[in-house]
Amino acid sequence: MSGMSGGKIMKKEWRARGLSGRREKRASWGYTVQIDGRQVKKFDATWSQQDAMDALQVRLKAIEAGEVVASEMTFGAVAEQYLLHKEREGKRSLREDRRIIGRRLLPHFKPDTPIREITAVQAARYEQARMGQVSAYTTCNELSVLKHMLRLAKRWGYIKDLIDIELPKKPANRERFLEIEEIARLLDACTRSKNVFLASIVTIALNTGCRKEEILGLAWELVSFSTATITLYRTKSGKPRGIPINADLEAALLALEPDPAKREGLLFKKPDGRRWGQVRTAFETALDRAGIKDFRFSATPSRATSSRGVAAFRT
Repeated sequence: MSGMSGGKIMKKEWRARGLSGRREKRASWGYTVQIDGRQVKKFDATWSQQDAMDALQVRLKAIEAGEVVASEMTFGAVAEQYLLHKEREGKRSLREDRRIIGRRLLPHFKPDTPIREITAVQAARYEQARMGQVSAYTTCNELSVLKHMLRLAKRWGYIKDLIDIELPKKPANRERFLEIEEIARLLDACTRSKNVFLASIVTIALNTGCRKEEILGLAWELVSFSTATITLYRTKSGKPRGIPINADLEAALLALEPDPAKREGLLFKKPDGRRWGQVRTAFETALDRAGIKDFRFSATPSRATSSRGVAAFRT
């Protein structure tokens, strides 16, 4: 047993008959804490010692803030414990989960709301509100975080029953548009990639709707700054396609090769002049860093898009 200010970490040990028929040693970790003059104990067979310490730390903070009476936990306190759990597990989605909780779930459900008072009706209203603002993919990701939070809250003993949260269906094989904040995170992650061309390739995709093979096959001879147009001749339909060069695309192209005299051959090439290789691994790493799910380069060309989204990527 080890102490923490205001509470103690405890370990229970016992013997139980295992699959072999022999009695095996079992253990579980938990904590005990005084709340309103009552000794409250919480144990979980799935907890490690660190799990118990994290749970106690979050509970003590909630008590100090006046958020917990008896054994009640607030939505904000559970959210904090959830993020500690994800961080300890080393989950790649931690950054995106923290953003969803901080910017979406906490403002909507309110940090001081008792976790047991979160209802299916409230979750449904949240879904209805978000579906009117963003895509089904974004709404589904946000509700998935809420659902996981409540599942862990039940495991931790803060609620008795799980509410029914039906996730919106993600349409298959349809264009998935990025939110403006997702675009910013993706470009930031691409600039930090070891792949020297990734940021430029993704910027072109964002501003043209070209598929990956079209971008990797782009030659300077197809780019006209005088007419502000990129002309593609090798298209799936067999017909030439003109793509306007906007300000962001022009800046990316000029940065790619500032010297007009050197603008010949492929835009993306190796030192020996051969075409640049695949970018799949680098792009997937950037997506992970940006906390963006269900996204990949499209195998087919798409229309150019507004600054709100990307047509060159598909779910």
